[in-house]
Amino acid sequence: MSVQTDFEKEFETEEYEMLILVQSSCKGAVNIKDMLKPFVDFLASIDLRTGQFFHEKGRVEWLIKNDNKRNGWGYKFEQFGIYRVTVRKCIPQKLLPYQLQYINNRYMLINVLEENASNEKLEALKEYYSKPISIENELASFAIDREFSWFEGIVNWNGVEVNAYLETDEEDGDTAKQAMKVLKKVLDNIVENDTKYREFAAQELTELANEWMDASDEIDAEEITKEIFMKRMEMSEIIVSSDGSLSLFFNDDDMFWGHAIEIEVKPNGKIISANIAG
Repeated sequence: MSVQTDFEKEFETEEYEMLILVQSSCKGAVNIKDMLKPFVDFLASIDLRTGQFFHEKGRVEWLIKNDNKRNGWGYKFEQFGIYRVTVRKCIPQKLLPYQLQYINNRYMLINVLEENASNEKLEALKEYYSKPISIENELASFAIDREFSWFEGIVNWNGVEVNAYLETDEEDGDTAKQAMKVLKKVLDNIVENDTKYREFAAQELTELANEWMDASDEIDAEEITKEIFMKRMEMSEIIVSSDGSLSLFFNDDDMFWGHAIEIEVKPNGKIISANIAG
């Protein structure tokens, strides 16, 4: 059975028109054999059969050939653009606890009928989502990024400037009070916390770093001790979720050939893992 046939079987047969307010441009695609499945998410939609307005996230996806003649992703969507499209809705499936609701709000894109379409309700939402919002405090200035539902800024991490990303309190919301509270708590005790994170990563990954060094072409390289490992880690960014959990990323100083070191911290402050990423 072809990739196209398998793909179409996920959707109902009825084709109809809808308006969508796109969350962001297409950034990539899923590779399926000789095909690519690009997609864009939308923030709201209108079913043009009934005129019904839905302020809920969804996704349109389509297939294109994966070859050297490919130009872009087949369709071009712009952030917060309003488009009139022909689609087929997905066949609903029973979701597992960890699966997001948008999975049952997916559509197979048949065609883009109109760019820069107009609709009063979608235009109002577009204006809301396009409005710049920032948080200013003693830590930094944080600007909202609607694509990821977080605020981003640069903070002082024990003398080093690092990128900080604060998840909004609600999805697509415009505050980040919970994440900001956690970030302030971490930075208020930054020397102790920075040391704690480095010690945990060194405990978990020093042996692996030496294995990577042995596999490299470097001759007469000095053995990496836990102390050396901690010093070579360079903090680069922190992501704070609305539930208080943290993801911290350190540059590896080529101990893992340029991969990042990622540390995960639970809302209660307990460090649960240190891995290489990227």
